[in-house]
Amino acid sequence: MSPMQNSEKEILVSDLELSVDYYSTILGIQGEGSKFVDEKKKFVIHLKQATDVTKIHPKKLQPELYVCVDTVEELYSMYLTYRNNGALFAFNPRDTYEEGIRFKEFAIRDLDGYVIAFKTTLSKENQAAH
Repeated sequence: MSPMQNSEKEILVSDLELSVDYYSTILGIQGEGSKFVDEKKKFVIHLKQATDVTKIHPKKLQPELYVCVDTVEELYSMYLTYRNNGALFAFNPRDTYEEGIRFKEFAIRDLDGYVIAFKTTLSKENQAAH
């Protein structure tokens, strides 16, 4: 899957009630139970209570989900909103390069260590990926 595709992700969590509260507070959207749908950004997060916490395996600082954002202004607005809402960040806004394309991205981390990245395209350049 390309990093710029929006998607849907099921995430096993150690404490469903606490995770639902965290996601609704940070994202600023009400879940439908343990399902969070952002129609505008086209992403869906399903939280599921793990029956065995040893089955919770977040990637080490690698996003479980990439969310495309239309503009850099919108990306920074989301970043500030999430920061003000008390988000845990995997990384703050930064430039990245992939296949000659420059992106701006940041990522939040949930209570179990899962990472969700928010990313927008800045420009296409004739540069090697960094």
